[in-house]
Amino acid sequence: MSVNPSIYDQLVQEHGDVVNEAREAADHAHRQAEDVLDWSTPNSRFPGGGQRRPAGG
Repeated sequence: MSVNPSIYDQLVQEHGDVVNEAREAADHAHRQAEDVLDWSTPNSRFPGGGQRRPAGG
């Protein structure tokens, strides 16, 4: 490490790499959402051609 570390490096040293942790959390949430919201076969989730019926009707 240099004698005069950059502000970012100093903050990472003091508080951890929050930016990288946030990126990893976002990637994880994105993967989870892709698994839950799999729209590749909508007809398999809803009988009748993948259409939901309106509420109350």
